[in-house]
Amino acid sequence: MRGDINIGRKSLLFDNVTVRGNCSLGENVILSENVEVRTSTSCIFIDDGSAVNRNSLVIGKVNIGKKCAIAPNCVIVGSNHRFTDLSVPICDQGVETKGIVIEDDVWIGANVTILDGVFIGEGTVIGAGSVVTKNIPARSIAVGNPCNVIKTRD
Repeated sequence: MRGDINIGRKSLLFDNVTVRGNCSLGENVILSENVEVRTSTSCIFIDDGSAVNRNSLVIGKVNIGKKCAIAPNCVIVGSNHRFTDLSVPICDQGVETKGIVIEDDVWIGANVTILDGVFIGEGTVIGAGSVVTKNIPARSIAVGNPCNVIKTRD
């Protein structure tokens, strides 16, 4: 662990967890084995009672609400490389950050990728293997690549 890190009471960090940068974990947060949470220029906040399961990556500017369940092998990337200048190598153009917001009570299935700039509404379920590239409204069930809403949880 390195950086400005706050860990709430009764939170659990399992083996090989990496936390770097400006990160805040609420109370009763669980980071399972091999989870990496890191940011260099932004902030990551994981609210009370949320769990990030093994082998997942949370990077950039990310806000995860209360009681969220993130299954194994997920990639949540709240930043993106710049690549508009063809005269400069992509790795030298820096990054831009819109950020990701995942509201309360969201279930993210295994092997999901969530890209920068996405908002996922409260009570939503994202199906396993989905690639989320656009906003998903509250209480939705969304699946696929690209991820699309197939049903509402009303």
